[in-house]
Amino acid sequence: MKSIQKLIAIIFLIIALSGCSTSKVSYSVPQFSQLSSSINNNESSSSFVLIGDTQRTSWLESNILFRESNDSVQFVLFNRITLLKEKPSFILHLGDMVFDASSDEDWIYFDNSTQVIRDNNIPIVPVLGNHEYFGDTEQSTLNISSRFPEMKDSSWRSFKFKKVGFILLNSNTELSERMNERQNRWYKQELASFDLDNEVNQIIVVTHQPPFTNGTGIGFGDDEFVKENFVNSFNKSKKAQLFISGHCHNYEHLLIDGKHFIVSGGGGGPRRSIDLEGEYKDITIGEEKDKCIRNLHFIEVNVEKDSLKFVVHTYDKITEKWGIGDEFSL
Repeated sequence: MKSIQKLIAIIFLIIALSGCSTSKVSYSVPQFSQLSSSINNNESSSSFVLIGDTQRTSWLESNILFRESNDSVQFVLFNRITLLKEKPSFILHLGDMVFDASSDEDWIYFDNSTQVIRDNNIPIVPVLGNHEYFGDTEQSTLNISSRFPEMKDSSWRSFKFKKVGFILLNSNTELSERMNERQNRWYKQELASFDLDNEVNQIIVVTHQPPFTNGTGIGFGDDEFVKENFVNSFNKSKKAQLFISGHCHNYEHLLIDGKHFIVSGGGGGPRRSIDLEGEYKDITIGEEKDKCIRNLHFIEVNVEKDSLKFVVHTYDKITEKWGIGDEFSL
């Protein structure tokens, strides 16, 4: 089944890229603020934001597959983030920043939609999604690293923020076997280190592809690579209670074996349906509990003394109204 999915994805990519080519344009590539400046500042806020899958809908998706196009909504979402009551210390991007990472045009759109974020000196900390591997690999790597220089050294990283340990992983199968083994060793070491660190109360593990989801459609189900490589160690960790992913263009809050799994892919990519009667228990509360297609969104997280408070800010592109789609504490 997985080989069929990969074949379809390859065919899809070939068709998509045959209709357009990456053009070189004269453009000054911006660099995004780096995380360390906020973390080291004792005056920084105690909040951060999660957002995923901000890519635009491709011509093929819109005109052949008839998927929705949410172009311009990325501007709305990023602008709203800057208007939050408390300015976030950083934005954790869950991957698929653009549709084709080798495309100058796609990155210019991303740069323009995030201009307000740079103006407010809010760092964006990304994990790599499958779309970051679309197109010419060398050009994609250059486009990413020129904006996020820290990505030159490694596509995975960890850091601490307000007594929360973050582990960001590369969940794409494009990793070589050697690099995947290296990442797995590092991952287990970081989990063990955070578990022993008295300055860390909770651990959050982040990937692009989700290990568990009730999402429907080819390529939007459980990711076996993530399950095989990351979930077992996560479950063994005492402090790791939250696993966050994107990829499925919707919102899910799953409770599995006493641990929380968030799927947040509402940043602008064409939304996909979730099965409300699916295999996994979705404990989403609020106005979107019974919706199989939930609104575009981002998640605000406030680090409180002994807990994390999550507020899902939803945007209805038809009514242009904001709401709360889920709200909980861990």
